[in-house]
Amino acid sequence: MLEINPRHPLVERLNREQDDPRLADWAHVLFTQAVLTFGARVDDPFVTRLNDLLVDLTGGARG
Repeated sequence: MLEINPRHPLVERLNREQDDPRLADWAHVLFTQAVLTFGARVDDPFVTRLNDLLVDLTGGARG
C-alpha cells in the first residue's frame, strides 16, 4: 500500500502549483520513487524523466 503525506513540502507544492505544465511528470517521479523505495522494479524511463525535470529547474540545456 502506498501512503501519501499531504503535509510533505513536495506534495504541498504540487497542490499549490496545479497549473505547472510538468505537474504530471513531477507526480510520476514521486510515485516511481515510492515504488522503488518499496523494492519493486519499474520499467519506466525514470532517470530520463527526472533529469529532464532537473534541467528545467536549473534553466539549463538538455544534452
